[in-house]
Amino acid sequence: MRCLVIGATGYVGSRLVPRLLGGGHEVRCLVRDAGRLARHDWAERVEPVHGDATDPDAQASACRGVDAVFHLVHSMDGPGFAERDRVAASALATAARAAGVRRIVYLGGLQPAGPGSSEHLASRREVGELLLASGVPTAVLQAGIVVGAGSASFEMIRRFAAAAPVLPMPDRAWNRAQPIAVEDVLHHLVGCLELPERTHGHFDVGGPDVLTYAELVGRCAEIAGLPRPLVIPVPGAAPRLTARAVAALTSVDRHLAGPLLASMAHDLVCHGEPPNGPPPGGPTSYADAVRAALAAGAPDEPLVSEHVEPVVAPPAALWSVVAGLGGDTGWYTLPGAWALRGALDRLLGGVGARRTRPERLAPGAALDWWRIEEVEPGRALRLRAEMRLPGTARLELRVEPADGGSRLVQRVTFHPHGTAGRAYWYAQLPAHRFVFGVTARTIAGVAAGVAARAPLTPA
Repeated sequence: MRCLVIGATGYVGSRLVPRLLGGGHEVRCLVRDAGRLARHDWAERVEPVHGDATDPDAQASACRGVDAVFHLVHSMDGPGFAERDRVAASALATAARAAGVRRIVYLGGLQPAGPGSSEHLASRREVGELLLASGVPTAVLQAGIVVGAGSASFEMIRRFAAAAPVLPMPDRAWNRAQPIAVEDVLHHLVGCLELPERTHGHFDVGGPDVLTYAELVGRCAEIAGLPRPLVIPVPGAAPRLTARAVAALTSVDRHLAGPLLASMAHDLVCHGEPPNGPPPGGPTSYADAVRAALAAGAPDEPLVSEHVEPVVAPPAALWSVVAGLGGDTGWYTLPGAWALRGALDRLLGGVGARRTRPERLAPGAALDWWRIEEVEPGRALRLRAEMRLPGTARLELRVEPADGGSRLVQRVTFHPHGTAGRAYWYAQLPAHRFVFGVTARTIAGVAAGVAARAPLTPA
């Protein structure tokens, strides 16, 4: 069959594509960032269509001539994710119907049995309903925690299991969950291609074990050969504060950790059967799924420093300042800070504090001592440092809407090279936080000046 995968560079999508190719299917991928697609060894075997999932024209082009569409997009990357997912689902529903697509497969989330839901789960339910209303036969697979190396929800569990002998957790951690191995998720997704033509509806998929979130952490610790932590309930834990703590502890982005933690407020277990039966040999137990994930090795864990600065200006004004950084404008920080750092880098044979700015921001272009990796116009700029470092440093500047204006999220990640890299990170961290804090506050002030039509002079 000719299959379109939307979300091919994500955790599940990047594993589904080679499974489809191995089954003899032709695969097309709708991707926003060609660079992320190129990182996969199967990239040359698929047909890329460049565009955003929220763009109706890109969806129409991607759906043309395909038999089945796998929709694996979940935009939990900041405020407004529910609206972005709603727009993307609506665009797909229209495009798939017009193109004569024979099957849509959507991977959503298990839903609470009773009233009430988190924003994250409600959004997934809404996307499923929009696709079911498309007029195209649709299978909405509803899964809980996906257990596998690199899965955001499992990595939270794995890092909690190794965090401390005594582990405070929100009282919602005693609610129940039904995890599923990533291999079982892939089985159910691929199996949807063989469903009878009229199969249409929601289908719960899960493993054989129903456990509390606290038990998930404890059993993971035991399987990893670690002492089982003593988990202490913390009543009424604030979700946002907890999300920041989780992000600091596990390196899971706070915008992802927040919705995942909010979903813990409900029992999330299966109430139905999968559409294509269990995997060969039966569903994978939680213990076996954890063993497989641990055997695959821990993903590269970056060291993270994040600064969030409120801005009294609309997102467009803030983005105009972010997009204008570098070159003659500079980086709005302490005078001489980058010049000093650049001089040291040149002594080490690096690029130093060079000044260069492309005509337009685009992946692959040099922006001073950074290399642009990704640009989301109006939303985010992601850079990789080219100075000589005992590791790989990246800087993300993200613009988010907020009450009263916007906010700047400035996130630095560092993948250290061995012990020397970690020593470097912690040695420079106090100065780093101070310098980047000045940058964030000054950018906020400049953006406020732009909004007031009284631009400030760069430092």
